[in-house]
Amino acid sequence: MEISWNARYDTGIQTIDEQHQELFRIVDQLRRQVQDGADRGGIEALLKDLVACSERHFAAEETLMGQFGYPDLTQHVSEHASMLTSLHELLNKFQESQQVLALMVPTFMEGWLKHHISDGDFGFVTFLKARDLA
Repeated sequence: MEISWNARYDTGIQTIDEQHQELFRIVDQLRRQVQDGADRGGIEALLKDLVACSERHFAAEETLMGQFGYPDLTQHVSEHASMLTSLHELLNKFQESQQVLALMVPTFMEGWLKHHISDGDFGFVTFLKARDLA
């Protein structure tokens, strides 16, 4: 089962959409490698990529939200921090040789991404549109 970008997640903010698409690509690659029985090093590299990409994306989103005075910024930052904590914990557990954990990451990330974009990021888009900023 492929994890793929869908136009319904398009926020209309090019940079954010490109970063979301990159996250979906990494999660899909991770799922395929796990299903294909890829070596531990390849899976670990993708997990590290996922963490790094998430960190960059969250920082970009938070900067943009701060620039526009988004009133729900604190809540959004809290969601990002919680997700990063979870990702770091998953990576650490994987590095402790719990290969089964890698199977859970794509499913976890797919659900989180879809929920976060639909419920969290679109709140920011609505805020921007209401002020003719997007």
